[in-house]
Amino acid sequence: MNEIVNDSDSDTDNIPEFSSSEESESENANESDNESNISISTTGFYKNDREPRKPPFIGNPGMQFAVENEADVMSYFDHYIPPELIEIVVDQTNLYAQQIAKMPRPITKHAGSEEWKPVTVIEMKKFLRLIFVTGIVRKPKLELYWSTRGIFQTPIFQQTMSRNRFQLIQRYLHFIDNNAAGTNEDRLYRHHTSHKA
Repeated sequence: MNEIVNDSDSDTDNIPEFSSSEESESENANESDNESNISISTTGFYKNDREPRKPPFIGNPGMQFAVENEADVMSYFDHYIPPELIEIVVDQTNLYAQQIAKMPRPITKHAGSEEWKPVTVIEMKKFLRLIFVTGIVRKPKLELYWSTRGIFQTPIFQQTMSRNRFQLIQRYLHFIDNNAAGTNEDRLYRHHTSHKA
C-alpha cells in the first residue's frame, strides 16, 4: 500500500493513508507490520511507489493546417486570429470608446488630452502584433518599449504606433458590447459570445 508523504522534517507527523480498490483486506491488516520495512528515498516518496500511468500520445504532432505562403508570417497570424475576429474586436472597441465618451466624467488634467479616433482593422492588427512582441521582448514598464535610450530602445514600437495611441487602444479594447452583457444573467456571457465569433 502506498502512503502520501509530506516534505516536513519530522518523521513522526501523521500521514494519511489511502488504499486502492485492488488491494485486499488481508494486505490492510498486515500494513502496520510492513511499515517499518519501507524506506523513504531522498525525494520524500516511498521507494516502492509506482510511476503514474502515462497514456500514450496518439495525436499527430506538428502543424495541422496549410498556409498559402509559408514564408509569410501574416498567413500564420490570420490562421490563429482570423480577420472576422479582428473586425469584431475593432467594432466592439470603437463602440466601447463611444459609450465611455457619453458618460459624464470629472475633469482632470488628462481628461480630453487625446480624443478617440476610431481604430481600423489595420491598426488593430498592428496593436496585436506589438502585444505579441511584448511577450518576446520583456521590459519592466510598458513605456520603455518606446524609449529612445540605447539600453531600452526597440525601434519597431516607435515605427509602428505612438505610445499614446497604443495606450488609448489598450484602454478601450473590447470584445463584446457591455450593454448586451449587462442584461444576461450568465456570468460567462462575454466569454461564450466572444468564442462563438
